[in-house]
Amino acid sequence: MNLKNLSLLSAAGMLMTYTINVQAQCEVKYSINSNWGTGATLSVDITNLGSPKTTWELAWNFSNAEKISQLWNGTYTQAGQAVRVKNAGWNGNLNTNQTTNFGFNISMPSGTSLVKPAEFSLDGVKCVGKTSSSISSSKSSTSVASSSRTSVSSSSTSTSALPSSRSSSSLSSISSSKSSSSLSSISSSSKSAVSSSRSSSSISSSSYSSSSSSTPVLANCSGNLTYGPRLLRVLTRDEYINSVRDLLGVNLLTDLPASNLDLFLANSNINGFDNNTQESINKFTLANFGKLANNIATKAATTNFNALLNCTGLTGEQCAAKFTTESLTRIFRRPANAQEIELYTALFAGASSSEQISAALGVAVRTALSSPQFLYRQETGVAVSAIRAGNTAASLPAQAIDNDAYVLTSYELASFLAFTFTGSTPDAELLEAAKNGALASDTQLEAQVDRLLNKTSARAHFGKFAEHWLGTEKVSNKTAPALSGQAFTDAVDKSLSIEVSEVFNHVVLDGAAPFSTLFASNYSIINETLFNFYNLGSVYVNNDKFVKTNYPTHIRQGGLLTSGAFLASKSDYQQPVPQDLALAIRNRVLCQDAYGPATLDAGPIRNNPFWQVGFAYQNLNSGSYRISVDASGNPVNSVGVLTGVASATDGNTLAFSNAEDLAQKLSTLDTSRYCFIEHNFRAAFGTGTKTFDPTKPGAVSLSTAEQTDYACEKDRLDYAMTSNSMSARAMLKRLGSLQAARYRKDRSQ
Repeated sequence: MNLKNLSLLSAAGMLMTYTINVQAQCEVKYSINSNWGTGATLSVDITNLGSPKTTWELAWNFSNAEKISQLWNGTYTQAGQAVRVKNAGWNGNLNTNQTTNFGFNISMPSGTSLVKPAEFSLDGVKCVGKTSSSISSSKSSTSVASSSRTSVSSSSTSTSALPSSRSSSSLSSISSSKSSSSLSSISSSSKSAVSSSRSSSSISSSSYSSSSSSTPVLANCSGNLTYGPRLLRVLTRDEYINSVRDLLGVNLLTDLPASNLDLFLANSNINGFDNNTQESINKFTLANFGKLANNIATKAATTNFNALLNCTGLTGEQCAAKFTTESLTRIFRRPANAQEIELYTALFAGASSSEQISAALGVAVRTALSSPQFLYRQETGVAVSAIRAGNTAASLPAQAIDNDAYVLTSYELASFLAFTFTGSTPDAELLEAAKNGALASDTQLEAQVDRLLNKTSARAHFGKFAEHWLGTEKVSNKTAPALSGQAFTDAVDKSLSIEVSEVFNHVVLDGAAPFSTLFASNYSIINETLFNFYNLGSVYVNNDKFVKTNYPTHIRQGGLLTSGAFLASKSDYQQPVPQDLALAIRNRVLCQDAYGPATLDAGPIRNNPFWQVGFAYQNLNSGSYRISVDASGNPVNSVGVLTGVASATDGNTLAFSNAEDLAQKLSTLDTSRYCFIEHNFRAAFGTGTKTFDPTKPGAVSLSTAEQTDYACEKDRLDYAMTSNSMSARAMLKRLGSLQAARYRKDRSQ
């Protein structure tokens, strides 16, 4: 036993030394380099007094509410007060009597006293060598308190992971209670299907390292892994239609009677976007899906199911083998497990003639399209605890990962990419990449996203996104009151919707211009119908083909925020509605989550700081044509002030002269760019970054852990955009490789 000294500073600044009996294992020097009251910079020196090490992990508990915001020369996890720091890739070797160092920043509530941790553990063994604390520069009078003046405690450091706020009900297994029918024997549980197919589904792993010198320092990123929500969501109507088209060549919108569309489960709309994370399939909806599957299979049979597979000249057994190994992989978006192969093979028993094989194939298709494996998008992953226990052949990321987390299989990740970027099921190339483990790195994932964004289906998918983002779907579905006007013919309505899609895809998918061009441009992409509708005069448009058209200065110049669809969707029968436009600017452009109807008369609203921004559009009519007098013949007044820029209540102001001027100024705001990223995150993950759905009365905030993770992911997306000439496409590529895509937790929904 050796005598060692433990020195601490009291709150009064007096050095107090206590002598204790300890066993030499390591020394820890814990230095507070600077302290500014709400945060501090600290460094730690570890001297190994034991046997040589090739890796190391130091653990301790903070005494108060300190929260690490950034750490260098290592990687870390923090759960409440419990902290674990592991070596970086280059400083794991620690010989006897050798010292290594790491540093970190913390945030803390104002007035918090910094207290030196009472105990450190190195690789699970109490670090009971000489420990000392030193103070260098300090920006405040806060000093290290003496609340730990006793000898080192024998209690071990907690290693519990961050708790999830609550289990998501949508992740319950798909059992007979959720989809009760004769098909329940094919899969009584989606989770069990994942378990039984693990041998054939590789687990995606990440090469991302928070300690890499090439990793940008982002304000909301601490270096921890970030986790997305664990999801099991019913296909939306568009996802179902697109998947059936790509699998079987059947277009439900044109190949079957319109009555088939009535068989769909109604989509849930979460802050403007269709998202069925909260939906489940009951007996009634499953029966409707069964009818729909039967009609689809009947139609596909007229072409011998050739879009899915070709069994011409094959025996029943050979066709069954081809269906279960090839077709089910496409339909289920993963290889079928042994039980599923056995059950589907039985459907072909006794089929020998071509007619019998075709009939058996029809039953198999109807069954598969009615199964939970097809109807649900699965992003549940494999439990980290199971991987660590060796129950599945999988690799974990180089970074520390929480034991209550889940890692998506490569097939689940392929499905996430496909639906996020094309709105449809994975194509053959994506499934092949999943099979070959070619979705493991950021580079591989972003290459796949880049490829998917070039597909025709991506253009249709993001055209829909643009509609949901700006709330212009009232034009495409013909529910806007303004469309009752004579000028709004069917051709005009359709063209207005296409204009939004074409401009959005030109800027975002084609990467033809920076993000700000969506709000501020002197051109649009229009056809002859819109040329006449907008009264563009000498501007030339070639027949009904949509072409990029530059506007003269006397024509509105505000990008999508002054498009005909944007105005018409927020107009009554005669003119734009200021309240609707104010909410659109605040919620769709600035993400202020300020939802609610206006209850004031027009006069008070005009002078109300919240609603005044909606009056910027007084210089345009419901079709976005410039006007000088309103419907009553009075001169228009579109001058005003947007009060509340970063938030509706921050008091910051932005003056504008009209709609075009407002759009130009909004295009330059960081808040607008960050809000655009927020909407893309929501569309991909089915949740906002602060609340699940702010449009719902009494919207509940997400847990602190979720908000922290999602804020970091938004920073990563913003960095991808700002470091690539404000390219929205670069942001989308990064969206596909986020840690929140690979790693999931049970989150609040």
